[in-house]
Amino acid sequence: MNKLITVVAVALLSASAQAQDASHIHNTVATEVESGTASDGQPMATDSAVSVPDYTGGKVDADTAACADKMGVARTIELDTTGGGAFGEQYPHQAQPLLQPGEVILTFDDGPHPTHTREILDALAAECTKATFFYVGRMMKNFPEMTKAVQAEGHTVGTHTYSHRNLGATSQAGGQQQIESAINVAQEILPGGVAPFFRFPYLSDPKRMRDYLAKRNIAVFGIDVDSYDWRVRNADKVIRNVLAGLERKKGGILLFHDIHSETAKSIPRLLTELKARGYKVVHVVPKSRIETVAVAEPVAATSHGTTHRKRKYKKKPKSIFDW
Repeated sequence: MNKLITVVAVALLSASAQAQDASHIHNTVATEVESGTASDGQPMATDSAVSVPDYTGGKVDADTAACADKMGVARTIELDTTGGGAFGEQYPHQAQPLLQPGEVILTFDDGPHPTHTREILDALAAECTKATFFYVGRMMKNFPEMTKAVQAEGHTVGTHTYSHRNLGATSQAGGQQQIESAINVAQEILPGGVAPFFRFPYLSDPKRMRDYLAKRNIAVFGIDVDSYDWRVRNADKVIRNVLAGLERKKGGILLFHDIHSETAKSIPRLLTELKARGYKVVHVVPKSRIETVAVAEPVAATSHGTTHRKRKYKKKPKSIFDW
């Protein structure tokens, strides 16, 4: 009996020590991602991770038996967006790359969609992995419950303007209205608040608008690998495009659109391929909340250009709403 009591006591002390260590790790992991250092001045480990803050609406999947053979999340980056920040191939002068070779960030634009987003969420959950969704204000208003579901399942939600306007062909005042209106819609819908993460429609990113976002402490996400799902609309081709891009880039920010049925079909097989080829998924979450700015919502969008200096479209992408 004395021996049994001793074993139980040791186990309890060990569990308490592990809990204290976990708390210490959460409180000391670096938030300055661009410097790549922890608070003690040491480089961040490639497999470092922090708990997802409550404003993402979920938790990083634990290393449980259910997720042991899944894609999972290799590490979580808690991104400090003070002063903005810009990531992706069109921003080669960034102070420090966000990712290391072999790492990818899964991102989805233009949603949410009432059917295809659900299919994508299920595919991500099946592999215990996470993504970042850049959502359009009007789409969030149309499908608020799906917007909430994305966050509730632990994914990050950023914004993509109110009505998918090309901000390179929009006035400064109009561009700010597009940005702020989308943020306000997201803040009203999402229990945990929206991330200070933004992607330009068509990747059309005039410096004047990037400067505005930097002043608002909002990070800009470009891309490294384009699935071209907006153009090919074929699951097999989507997968081939991503794998070919990764063969060249060896990792990076991957672009998809969760408004397309073929994209939803491609994700389960693509995740299997990524895992087989040794790629690691990184989840990005914000360090702090975003502040809202009161603006009137834009009126119905008019037609606008679809080209960008880095990315030339052969035809206008289609969506389930009128751009």
